[in-house]
Amino acid sequence: MKAVGLIAEYNPFHNGHLYHLREAQRLTGADLVVVILSGNYVQRGVPALVDKWSRAEMALAGGAAIVVELPFAFAVQPAHLFARGAVQLLADLGVSEIVFGAETPMLDFMGLAQKARQSLSQSIHFTRQYNQTYATQFNAVIAMETGVKLTDPNDLLGFAYANAVLALGLPAAKMRLRPLQRLAANYDDATLPLSGSIASATAIRAAFMQKDPQLKHYIPAETAAILEMQAPGTLRWEQQWFEALKLKVLTTPVVELDKIYQLDGGLAYRLKRLLEQDSTLDYAAFMTKFKSKRYTYTRLQRTLLYTVLNVTKIEMLQALKNPYLRVLGCDSCGRLYLKQQRKQLTLPIVGRVTHQDVQGRLQLDFKVGKVYQYFGRTEVQRRTTQDTGRIPLYIERM
Repeated sequence: MKAVGLIAEYNPFHNGHLYHLREAQRLTGADLVVVILSGNYVQRGVPALVDKWSRAEMALAGGAAIVVELPFAFAVQPAHLFARGAVQLLADLGVSEIVFGAETPMLDFMGLAQKARQSLSQSIHFTRQYNQTYATQFNAVIAMETGVKLTDPNDLLGFAYANAVLALGLPAAKMRLRPLQRLAANYDDATLPLSGSIASATAIRAAFMQKDPQLKHYIPAETAAILEMQAPGTLRWEQQWFEALKLKVLTTPVVELDKIYQLDGGLAYRLKRLLEQDSTLDYAAFMTKFKSKRYTYTRLQRTLLYTVLNVTKIEMLQALKNPYLRVLGCDSCGRLYLKQQRKQLTLPIVGRVTHQDVQGRLQLDFKVGKVYQYFGRTEVQRRTTQDTGRIPLYIERM
């Protein structure tokens, strides 16, 4: 059986994702689609709109045969670590092609990554400057060395996937990348378009929060039904999490804050000083003051999430060394594929979470899942356990 891989957040699953999933299977002639899905927190450092189980259910309803969780240690990271974790899981599952959305699909992402790695290893241009973000400097050097300027988010992720394939030493025959032209909506469009049926996830989340009746035109019926269950009492996450952040920072010595993953380079001191100076700031005003030329907004947002979740450097580094395959759901075809692949897997596979898992390889994900549940926007989310007592979702295709 041939499987094609998709790497996604589905926050939430919408018509653009449905097109991506169906087109990926059509283009590759694959028998089934394997989705690597971010868990309860997404790459930009915020809680997902609905939990991983709900989003896995959306993916299965859309035609995915297997949904595997991307562990927190990879999911809430910059592109190179996000990509490495996802590509490694797909490769271990025997997936030979990854189809990803791109703003510039005509680019040879593998060729570009090979050229960039060779050029950067010999480059004299890349010296860290602290008046610019690392991403800005890195992209400038890539453009200088290769002649290609990558600015759009999905192109940058495609480049990261190609780099991950090279870094993992995967032969071209074992992992092919296939870019797919993104349709209609731009990644960060904030409002629903006036025509068509495809909108950005950003616009869809905003429409959901505003209870916009037009939302139904941009998402599958199954997504609408799942979101409807979450709708009553929905709250914006920013202020809720900001209160938890303030409590954590104001009651913790700087020397202890400095143990938090990525809260280094003077950030712990600066964070504590800002919150002590003005207790009236809301989240948006605080982020405006906290932002600097040295770090991107997203990098700082991830760091604040690590702080709220109390994710230490030791915990994160340990988790990065121990990836695993956590199956969130599958259909009958996916179950058969997993059975066929099981003997070839090198990573541990997790179905029902055990006490040993919680104390071992799932320790970090279990901890952050409990916090997600505690801060659930709705009563449904607060009652829904995220790990223990759960088994993979299963659907029988007709």
